[in-house]
Amino acid sequence: MSDKKYIVMSKFDHSDKFIMERGFSTRKDANTYAKLMMDSKDYDHIQYYCFEQTMDYNFYYDVNLEKKDNIDDDGIPF
Repeated sequence: MSDKKYIVMSKFDHSDKFIMERGFSTRKDANTYAKLMMDSKDYDHIQYYCFEQTMDYNFYYDVNLEKKDNIDDDGIPF
């Protein structure tokens, strides 16, 4: 399992696909990297996003949890 919980991704305005840039252990490091990339202005019409890992699916599906009202039919919590 990776300790890189925060993933910085980019997307060009004309595209609907995200490009993975780098993963980081802290949000501060991810924000610093994104700010550096934005300040460098290497590309026109590009946006940066931070994706945060909120669930470890391997852990979730290995642990038997009771179904609750806040869980959809697929068993993944909202």
